[in-house]
Amino acid sequence: MGRLSVPGDGRVWEDPSFLELLRRHPALEAMRGYLPASRDSWAFEGQREIEGLQSSYIAHGYGSFFYALIRVLRPACAVECGLFQGYSLLSAGAALRDNRAGKIDGYDLFEAYPYRHADREQLARQVTASGLDDVVHLHSRDADSVHTVCDSVDYLHVDVSNNGDTYRRVFAQWSPKVRQVILLEGGSVERDQVEWMRRYDKPAIVPALAGLERAYPGWSFNVLQPFPSLTIACNLQVIEFG
Repeated sequence: MGRLSVPGDGRVWEDPSFLELLRRHPALEAMRGYLPASRDSWAFEGQREIEGLQSSYIAHGYGSFFYALIRVLRPACAVECGLFQGYSLLSAGAALRDNRAGKIDGYDLFEAYPYRHADREQLARQVTASGLDDVVHLHSRDADSVHTVCDSVDYLHVDVSNNGDTYRRVFAQWSPKVRQVILLEGGSVERDQVEWMRRYDKPAIVPALAGLERAYPGWSFNVLQPFPSLTIACNLQVIEFG
């Protein structure tokens, strides 16, 4: 299907932090079957176009990770908050398409957000061009209020200029509602040191994670280290320790 070009230090699924995730949760070992077979292949149909979008996740091939995770978990109901150009949303949508089951609702403020933001019309065109209209649905809503319109979900991904307070808020709002996994952009020491976090004195994520591990013993917290890093919190009632 073509070549997955990954700049930087390599693919996230080659990193020791990914191998540790699989060691801790052997049920996720099946993800290997959905990752690119080689550096000269794509993971799924339409990935070439998705990899042309802008996202900090692209540098280490996180799109293939999102795809493989959803192929294995087979969520019926997925939610993503913070969309930008739709890189992770469309990668997840492709997995739901190939699962032939499930849907994902994407929430963003779009043009109402005063900083770098998603263009709703452009993203809607990308959803259609990717053949994902049946599984990907876009909504305009502040991320902090999305939990009020969702009774329960299987898969949640939050990428909204995350900081330590974002992590605490997401778990307070969502942990009773999410059945499988909560994904949050960030979680590494390197991510806590990005320029805007320091300039605006935002609460660091790493110490917030340590507090969440103590406060939520029913969840397993795992951080994929390649920048920008990604925290995968697994609900231990569903995704057990090995």
